[in-house]
Formats: sequence, structure tokens, C-alpha cells
Amino acid sequence: MSNSLVVGKLTANDATAKNQLGTLRTEWSTTDSCYKTYKYVQVAADTTVANGTVLGHTDVLGHTASSDITDFNVNQPLGVGIGAITASYYGWILVRGYHSAIITDGGDDIADGDSLIVDDTIDGTCDSVASGTAPTSKIIGVAVTADIDGSNTVAGMVYCL
Repeated sequence: MSNSLVVGKLTANDATAKNQLGTLRTEWSTTDSCYKTYKYVQVAADTTVANGTVLGHTDVLGHTASSDITDFNVNQPLGVGIGAITASYYGWILVRGYHSAIITDGGDDIADGDSLIVDDTIDGTCDSVASGTAPTSKIIGVAVTADIDGSNTVAGMVYCL
């Protein structure tokens, strides 16, 4: 299912806005057999997005995405990159649903069921809080597997709406 009010591909990397900032788009993923929700944002001038990049918002409405932890508070997670978006450009990020490769801080300590949070020391990455423990900041989502040590990624269900 695709929202007919949106323009362009999910892998958009637009120099000018093609959709209204903040537009939400929900689609069925045949690859992952689930619905996913995406948000159209502008990337901050100091951020380049790649697949799996953890992002926070730098503005009140969550229209500008940054991976630079000095641009936002750890309690302002926005979503996860789904493809390449150039600094200052516009594109779609995942705000709800399954992502197979969220970039981690490389600590190799994320277990299935852990809460995923913005890492406050390494830009564009997540850390975790053990399952059953109160998170130290607003969560990005929940790990659905243990992290993959060799690639410093983890599969997770993203919940940033």
C-alpha cells in the first residue's frame, strides 16, 4: 500500500524538497513481510546519511535530521536511514518498522530484546539498555536479534513516531 499523496522513491536523495517536510508514508515491505512507516526530512548540513544511520531531530517538529550528537539531545531520536542522503538534501527515513542493519557503536553487547538508544559518544550509532532495565533515554526501538559483531549492526523494530 502506498500513499498517493507522496512523490518519488523511498531512496530519494533530492536537492530540493519534493514532498512536504514531515510527511509520513506507510508501505508494505514484501522483503520483510511487514508495514513500515517513513518520514520525509531534510538532512542537516553536517550529516550524510547511509543505510542504518541513527538520526535525531534538530528542530521542534522533527523535520531536520542529524547524525551529529552535538546537534540534538539523546531524547530526540528521529529514525534510521534507509539509504544515502547527501548533506542538506531531502529524503525518506524509517520511523517505524523493521530494519535489518541499524548501525551500532561497536560494543558488541546488544542482545535480542534490548532497548536501542542513541549512542551519545559516536555519531550516527545506537547503543543499548538491557531488556528488563529502564532505558536511560528515549528508545529508538528494540533489538530483535543480537548485534552482528563483524558489521557493527543490529536488526531492530524502530519506534520513533
